Amino acid sequence: MTRLLTGNCRINIFINTITVQSTSRMPVFAAIKIHYDHRQSLPRHLKYSTVPSRKEYDDYLKLFREENVGGNGFHECMNFAIGQSDLVRFYLPPTCVPAQKFQNEEFVFFSFTYKGDREMPSHVVGVHAGARLIDRNGLVRGAPYAIADVEPLVFHVEAPADLVTLTVPALPYEVTDGFFTPPLSKWGYGLRYIEPEHAGNILGTSVEQAALRLANASASEKEVLERQIDVLQRIGVRYGLNVHGANGGLKKGAPHPGGLPDTEIGYLGERHVYERERDYVRNVLRREESEVQWTSQVVPTSPFDIRTLRRTSDGIREHFLEVKSSVLGEGENVYLSAQQLQFFEGHRDGATFVLVNFGTSGPSVRDLALAELLSEYDLTPVKYKLARRG
Repeated sequence: MTRLLTGNCRINIFINTITVQSTSRMPVFAAIKIHYDHRQSLPRHLKYSTVPSRKEYDDYLKLFREENVGGNGFHECMNFAIGQSDLVRFYLPPTCVPAQKFQNEEFVFFSFTYKGDREMPSHVVGVHAGARLIDRNGLVRGAPYAIADVEPLVFHVEAPADLVTLTVPALPYEVTDGFFTPPLSKWGYGLRYIEPEHAGNILGTSVEQAALRLANASASEKEVLERQIDVLQRIGVRYGLNVHGANGGLKKGAPHPGGLPDTEIGYLGERHVYERERDYVRNVLRREESEVQWTSQVVPTSPFDIRTLRRTSDGIREHFLEVKSSVLGEGENVYLSAQQLQFFEGHRDGATFVLVNFGTSGPSVRDLALAELLSEYDLTPVKYKLARRG
């Protein structure tokens, strides 16, 4: 039996339990307190995935200095940015850095929000499993993650990308009930160690909530939720936890499509188009910036990078962008996956390839529908699948 958390209510339901044999030694399970990402420019399923603007960063400083919530900065802003790399680098607040004796341990970090947060107080918002401490003092992220006139963003830990996910929707918790943490009369700030049963409760409840939300999810959120369920169940298998799943057994994750040869150029191209789309939606369509969603920063296997809006004869409709960036010339050294082609075939009137070329005079951008792309470029197969004869 497990419990669904819905607002302030708990609903007891009976479901099948997935029992698996651990294939790895038990890690250290830890709960940390971080800022909630209250940026209005990001929907909840894409939080903690992009660098904030200077104004957004200053908002966090103001929250700390005037309301004593969180810390003196917002280094958590990139904690769930899951790009083309196989590793996710993330930040630990000073009170959440484990002692030196744990330097060589494997961790599963669950991120909880502060009780004083306005938008999302006392919630579990994500998990990083298979995590290793890299530097207890923090390493500078460097370009392209800089914010003008702000101290460099840092990270302390790395975790495999396929073991990192937000918990959407976020899970409300009460420290006194012993369900997501040991019973606590007061948490305060800092690190708390939890038991495997608490970790299993978090993973299982999040799987259930994500599965319930799938039916009414948008295309962008659906990509995130399906990946989330995969990751949470994968973590359960890795550590032999009883992860309750409303949708049954472990799903086989989709293969990771080949990324661009230069991941930094790919990131810069997507960021350039993301900012362009936010300006367009805000200034031309007069809609909220949160309508533009940088989906690939949370689901790198998504067949599109950015969900945006376009004005059509039927009104304002959602539109999907796949960004291809290069420094060699427009369309040079660019790769498409079969998954992307299939998606664009099914969304011919609502999806566009954006070719970004970084030249000496700055980035140039060209938008092409699938038909236009295929009229100018040939598709050259670069991989073959083995099929047994006879």
